Parts: sequence; C-alpha cells; structure tokens
Amino acid sequence: MNEIDFSQLEKLQKQMESVDYTKACASAMNVISQRALKYISNVTKPGHYKNGKTGGTLKKSWQVERTTVSGSTVKGGIYTALEYAPYVEFGHRTANHEGWVQGRFMLTISEGEIQDIAPQVLEAKIKKFLGGVMK
Repeated sequence: MNEIDFSQLEKLQKQMESVDYTKACASAMNVISQRALKYISNVTKPGHYKNGKTGGTLKKSWQVERTTVSGSTVKGGIYTALEYAPYVEFGHRTANHEGWVQGRFMLTISEGEIQDIAPQVLEAKIKKFLGGVMK
C-alpha cells in the first residue's frame, strides 16, 4: 500500500481560500473605470457652435464613479451629470423639429472597447493577488 502526503495540497488550498477575491475585483474595476474614462474622453468631440466657437463641456464632464463593494458584488463605472448627454449619444431632433442630428455614440463605442479589455485586466489582478499567496 502506498501513502500520499496531501499536506502541501491542503496548505495551498488554505492559501487560496485566504485570497480576498472581492478586493482583486474592486482593484480591477478601478483600472477598468479609469480606462473607460480615457476612452470616452478621447471619443467625445467638442461641439461646434454657429458663431464658430467650440465647446468641450461634455468632454470635460465625464467622471469615474466610486467603486463600491456590497457582499460579493463590485460596482463602478463612469458617468456624466449633463442632462443633454443622452441627446448627443443617441441623436435628437433639430431645434425646428424638421431634421435629425445623428448620435455620436461615445459611450457605446467606449463600452465595446472596455468589454474587450476587461477580462484581461481582471485576470491580471487575480494573478497578482494569487502571486502574493503563492510565494
């Protein structure tokens, strides 16, 4: 009969259980939110006015939402408090109601970019947290 020593495996299991995965996810959310802010700021173009001046209020208004943790749920993201942002995003009627101004889809475009990088960011953060345990 052979004997198998599982003590090292049990030690690894305890180390893995000690990792705060929620903290890793919150850290990843902070990185993802900052990247989203960068993407959307780059995609949001200043408006042009009839007098030839350009705006920039919407571009400057994007902000990172504070990352929150509630149980095992991590929330974060970006937002703007400007009331007209949805009209720029999705389009709107002209002032005389005879035409249509196409939407710019700044948030929609940025969301696609973030969905592409989010898994890699999360994986990197989890590896970093696991690396601290595996030493």
